[in-house]
Amino acid sequence: MQDIYNLRPETCSLFEDILNTGLDLRVRATGKSMVPFLKGEEVITLKKVPASSLHRGDLIFFKDRYGSLILHRIIRKRKSGSKVYLETKGDALIAFDEPVHADDVLGKACGVEKNISGEKTRYRDLTSGFWRSINLLMALISLGRSKIYEAILSH
Repeated sequence: MQDIYNLRPETCSLFEDILNTGLDLRVRATGKSMVPFLKGEEVITLKKVPASSLHRGDLIFFKDRYGSLILHRIIRKRKSGSKVYLETKGDALIAFDEPVHADDVLGKACGVEKNISGEKTRYRDLTSGFWRSINLLMALISLGRSKIYEAILSH
């Protein structure tokens, strides 16, 4: 397992190659941008999926324009001509990321493992109906928080 932030370019390429071959990739989340959903130290299972299967609420693993790897939530999905763009942000953040082209998505988070005490591990299957609903709700809450913040700043 590898922490997903501050990676060397060759490690980023290796992650991309692993996901592009159809293998799952397990990485440890270290940042705080996804609090409260991810608090850090969770192990995320990532899978390559078709862009057409990505939905609002999904946690996606993507490379930003600086080459950094990021795990954030899809807040909106937009089409511009034949291209699909995803608006993403961390749950703990107010601002949106720059739009992510669907082709820049390396994978989707399909599972989260968290050590809860000693040897016990809790597993969340993010592909289950329950967690898909929770993730959609988290996306809507996150969008609402950003809209409220923008409204306060504009007055």
